[in-house]
Amino acid sequence: MTTATVKPQAVPRPDFEKPAMLGPILVATDGTDSAAATLRATSLLAQHTGADVIVLSVLEGLPLVGADYGIVIPPIDSDERRREALMERVRSQVAGMDRDTYDWKIDLRDGDPAATIARAARELNARVIVIGLGHHQLLDRLFGGETALHALRLAKTPVLAVPSDFEQLPHRVVVATDFSVSSVKAARTAFELIDTAEMVYVAHVAPRLELEPEAFAAWMTLFAEGLGTAFDRIKGELGLPASVSVETASLSGKPSREILEFANSVQADLIVTGSRGAGLVDRILVGSTATGLLRGSRCAVLAVPAGTDERDLTWSHSGDRVAVASSDWAAELDAFTKRNIGRLASLEVDDPDLGAQAQERDYPFLGVTWDHHDERVEIMLGDFKGVGRHLTRGIAGVTAIDTIQDDKGRDAVLRVAHGAGQTILSFSR
Repeated sequence: MTTATVKPQAVPRPDFEKPAMLGPILVATDGTDSAAATLRATSLLAQHTGADVIVLSVLEGLPLVGADYGIVIPPIDSDERRREALMERVRSQVAGMDRDTYDWKIDLRDGDPAATIARAARELNARVIVIGLGHHQLLDRLFGGETALHALRLAKTPVLAVPSDFEQLPHRVVVATDFSVSSVKAARTAFELIDTAEMVYVAHVAPRLELEPEAFAAWMTLFAEGLGTAFDRIKGELGLPASVSVETASLSGKPSREILEFANSVQADLIVTGSRGAGLVDRILVGSTATGLLRGSRCAVLAVPAGTDERDLTWSHSGDRVAVASSDWAAELDAFTKRNIGRLASLEVDDPDLGAQAQERDYPFLGVTWDHHDERVEIMLGDFKGVGRHLTRGIAGVTAIDTIQDDKGRDAVLRVAHGAGQTILSFSR
């Protein structure tokens, strides 16, 4: 494991879409003691943000029970009695809290718990779902870890799963990243929801590749060389205030296990992860890994689903960011070429379905143009002479072009947004 510490610059947090930041907090409970932590977490979050609260409880249908001579059907009036008992438990639980909950609304619905929670969050435009984490006893299964998992897989709303000992809003946060747009979006959404962080650890787990030992060692060397730049870019895009300390950590192994062990080692009280969107090489914390986190975490987990229409990033950098008007694309890209031809450059394609993928590293930059006829950007890298290395990247469906300059006024990054993804050209020197 390698770690690095940095004090972020006092730069403005990037502007981006906040689709549900004004909605209520949706908290799921079955009225039992095992769900008390979710109400405590919700109360703290509501007091800090001023958000409205909706308490959701779901009455799950009784199963049909097989008997020796047929099917035993529950009594016809059992659901109504169960509904009244559940509502009474939830009302008593909310009223019994030592916090101001008089304006909390209680919503009782019938159905499958996970599906009903996800559907209610969409209907209510909830900013976050708060749910219990890690209840494994039989009587606690309704709103335990498995329901959190199923709700996460169905929801388009961030899910905050809290352990039974949750008592205060998080101050030490581990952010799991694969350097993709979706993982940055997850982290930025998390810090919009919960802005109490004082110490942030940005952690990446190196992927496992089935290679021969020598080839794997060579690949790991190249991989490690690019981590510093990637971490710098992530820290810039997070735009955390100067009061927040940031450390980066490079891990290797099974993602869920490594992140959980690292979170325990730094005594984190929150793990932030995206719940969908896997990269081919830099993949981390989606699907089975998010499952591993929810099942194994001792601290709270905030999982943010990757939206299909919220992937464009606004870059934050210590230098100057310049958005190029579409009418000036041709002239500005020609000028960009003249300023930077021959510099060593790296190319990364960030695809919403595949994640961040490095195309080439430290290739001489030959030029970039706007093709009016085909309406596409052409980026050319390679050797000036002979039949050595050459790469041309054609980009159609361009929606925006940005450049970033360093503190000396030199071009540092060219970003071309296209469709739901982006292509990033960065200079090493």
